[in-house]
Amino acid sequence: MASSDGADTIIVGAGLAGAGLAWHLAGQRRIVVERAAAPGAEASRDGVGMVRRLAEDPVERALALRTSAWLRELPGEDWPAPPVRQTGAVVAAAWDPTWLADPVAHLRARGVRVEALDDPGEAAPIARGARLARAWWVPDELLVDPPALLAGFVRGAVRTGADLRCGVQALALLTEGDRVVGLRTDRGDLRADRVVLAAGAWTSALARTAGLERPLFPLRRSVLRAEVAPEAGAPWVWVDDAGLYARPTDAAWWVSSCDEAIDWPPGFPSRGSADGDALDRARTRIGALLPGLRGATLAAGWSGLRTFAPDRRPVLGPDPERPGLWWLAGLGGSGVTCGAAAAAVVADWIRGDAPAWLPQPLVSPARAMPRRWPIRPDGAVDGSSLVGGTLPSVKTA
Repeated sequence: MASSDGADTIIVGAGLAGAGLAWHLAGQRRIVVERAAAPGAEASRDGVGMVRRLAEDPVERALALRTSAWLRELPGEDWPAPPVRQTGAVVAAAWDPTWLADPVAHLRARGVRVEALDDPGEAAPIARGARLARAWWVPDELLVDPPALLAGFVRGAVRTGADLRCGVQALALLTEGDRVVGLRTDRGDLRADRVVLAAGAWTSALARTAGLERPLFPLRRSVLRAEVAPEAGAPWVWVDDAGLYARPTDAAWWVSSCDEAIDWPPGFPSRGSADGDALDRARTRIGALLPGLRGATLAAGWSGLRTFAPDRRPVLGPDPERPGLWWLAGLGGSGVTCGAAAAAVVADWIRGDAPAWLPQPLVSPARAMPRRWPIRPDGAVDGSSLVGGTLPSVKTA
């Protein structure tokens, strides 16, 4: 089989994470391998683009804070038209007035404006009159155009010498002893100093080819279209504990009841349709929580994969059990919120830097993981169920 040698880094996956890493590693010899015919054709295509800092987990918040700050200063060389705009956001709890209290305090301590709302309709007309336990206005929150952000990453990576290879399927990691030395693909073998797994739902299967068990589970979620035109400059809205968000577009709203269903092995391509249950659940939840969208026609949208570790934190950095193997995976539904910062910190670690804002053990691929963990089948916290076990084997990634 043919061999190609001499790369510093092979990156498996050209979504927002993988392309972002290629951009941040300017100056290195990089090969980016993407199974799809074009970058960003899988989970990155399905993201709705909300940059959310007011989130439960402190690691997610740390990444979100860095991503939000970085997005405000994108270099015009690769993004001649900004792929980001500030809309603000209303984040709320339907039932528990203490929900998100710690994240609110954390963001305020970091200087982020988070204002309590007596009536969420003060900031988001679609929520006027909603009966919620608590609501907060975060005026500086952002919306991103994921394809435009991705295009800038790809533009900059290629401009600085990255070798982007689309339509190439990663089959297995190449090893010598315990060390990962390259990648087997359907177009031949590639060798490099390191291989970075940024392949989303297919990452665990690739790790298994090197004898590693790293549980990353793809969860399918539905997104629908509510046929109501948003007001000019409307913010996005997220009722967190109930499981409902609404994101404005130019002519309608994307809405989701935040459903989760394990979908393994992941199909390719991964995008699916939203079923009737998703429509019914979203209609019921909108009726209870977003009065401004009651009665809106809900059009079937899509369902996509979001890949999680059992503790729902990203899996980033070097794998201590396989030298030469690196991870940029497990970003869940936060690829836009956390992806740019995750790519940047992995690039820092590859270069030998150790930024203090994210201790690497918190996101290490080899950290202890729970054997059973909750998912939210209907998106609501009170509907959580425990799952566990191991993923069945698959032959290729």
